[in-house]
Amino acid sequence: ADDLQGLKVPIVGFYTEEVRNGLGGRVGFDLVTFDGQRGSLARPSKTSSLASFKRLHKLSRYSVDIESLDQIALPVLSSNNMEPLLMIDEIGKMELFSTQFQDRIMRITEDLRYGRRCMIATIPITSRHSNNIIENLKKIEDCEVFEITKANRNSIYPDIMNAVRRMLGI
Repeated sequence: ADDLQGLKVPIVGFYTEEVRNGLGGRVGFDLVTFDGQRGSLARPSKTSSLASFKRLHKLSRYSVDIESLDQIALPVLSSNNMEPLLMIDEIGKMELFSTQFQDRIMRITEDLRYGRRCMIATIPITSRHSNNIIENLKKIEDCEVFEITKANRNSIYPDIMNAVRRMLGI
């Protein structure tokens, strides 16, 4: 993200950040937008109260806060927020619990199809919904899908940055 911001192109979107306690243990995940907003995405189920997680969805040991996800992610993914570069890290199982998020991502693929913006997204290939998103992206002429594996994860970065520069015309 820092390298992308160095391109001097306005970026909108969010990334998922691990939340750790003082001993370094993971205690959840937050969504952080590029304009500095932060909200809870998930916390361990045993520490989550139904009051704070009104629409409870669970993945592994985590309860996903759909309300917080929708409050943080949907405004930056809005069609009113049409910066040239959209970055989403990630479109994963937790995020896909939100039907509003799924709908917004599908609308964004239409924007991409008509060249209205560029998007960089991480999508773990683990769910039916993410596979639908990937299939829609593959249908877009100017879309490049990079599969990141253990073998290439340390060497693929320059290829991705070159693709971004090409898409943005810089």
